Amino acid sequence: LKWPIQAQVSSRNWAAIFVIGMIGAARLLRRTSRGTWPSLFVQPGRCFATYAEDPARWQSDPCVQMYGQLLAVRDAQEEAFLVAADTLRTQVDLPRDLRASASRTRASVLFKKAATSFEALHISFEEPWPEAAFEDALGHAAAAAEAYAQALAETGDPELIKEVEPHVPDWPKVLAHVSAAHTEVLKLRAELRFRQIRWHSRQAEHARVLGERARKGKASADDASIAAEALEKAGLPMTTEEQNLLAVSADACEKLVGECIRDGDGTGSETSLLRSRAEAYRALVLKDLAIAHALVHELEAAVGHAVAALDIRVEDSILYTTEAAEQVRAAAEGVFVLCGQELRAADTQLRGEQASFWAAKIATAMAKFDHYRKEC
Repeated sequence: LKWPIQAQVSSRNWAAIFVIGMIGAARLLRRTSRGTWPSLFVQPGRCFATYAEDPARWQSDPCVQMYGQLLAVRDAQEEAFLVAADTLRTQVDLPRDLRASASRTRASVLFKKAATSFEALHISFEEPWPEAAFEDALGHAAAAAEAYAQALAETGDPELIKEVEPHVPDWPKVLAHVSAAHTEVLKLRAELRFRQIRWHSRQAEHARVLGERARKGKASADDASIAAEALEKAGLPMTTEEQNLLAVSADACEKLVGECIRDGDGTGSETSLLRSRAEAYRALVLKDLAIAHALVHELEAAVGHAVAALDIRVEDSILYTTEAAEQVRAAAEGVFVLCGQELRAADTQLRGEQASFWAAKIATAMAKFDHYRKEC
């Protein structure tokens, strides 16, 4: 869509202030002018013409003018442009194709911000976790993902497509480009989550070595020294518990699965593959979490995590390898054995009933898991 560039905005601050001030003026002008534009009602059943039919008809609107002016300088005056785009998108008496166009451009600007934050983010296993920078990058990615989801819904509205396609034959291509861009944003956010998972899981490995050394002296002195040095470089105390680090990884996996859900994407799509990869990761992290709790005799927590791992059904099962599934099954069986030991050692009825309940729960989950893997 072409925009009339009537003036160059010379200052970022001036532009932002002026855009905000124009919001009220635009609404007032539109209310007072609405009755003088009978030509807008072009067909029975249609309230407004599309922008593509007759751009000149809409270019006197203050919101449209301001948006058009800032569109040309959106890289230099990003925040002012986003205000103008948001303002235009909320004006329900402007054509929907125009508002959808503003929504798409707004999403692209937010995507650029997300990509810039992603590229600036530095994560190393040998350095402390960059909490502030990570949350900043994740926030920008989330904003871009939400913006593209909105742009996709607005651009793909069936009624809008029917109205605008005679005037813009390439509209389906536009919709396809928006969908592809949305997928790329989801992939960027997913990569952030995977980095979060990998960093915390790696530090959990070091914490496990130190824990084993402290509990039973199983780890060698050299291995313990290496693990302690690694945790120190990562900015973590040597008393850090493996379970706490794995809990962060498990939570990130769960969030990642939810963040990769998109309507209309079936098995084999890029978002489906991201979900499946996240689900497989989550099963392994929960397996490790179950083992970590079992090692410190927190049997109820171990059972809960083992059952949660067994209950995961990976959408694209090819990403859930046989080796990974066997690890999950073996960990669950180990926890089941501990439940049997707890039952035999029970010195009260309540303790025995608890152990029996846990054993039955994990046995049922293992049976269902075995059936699921046979069908894969």
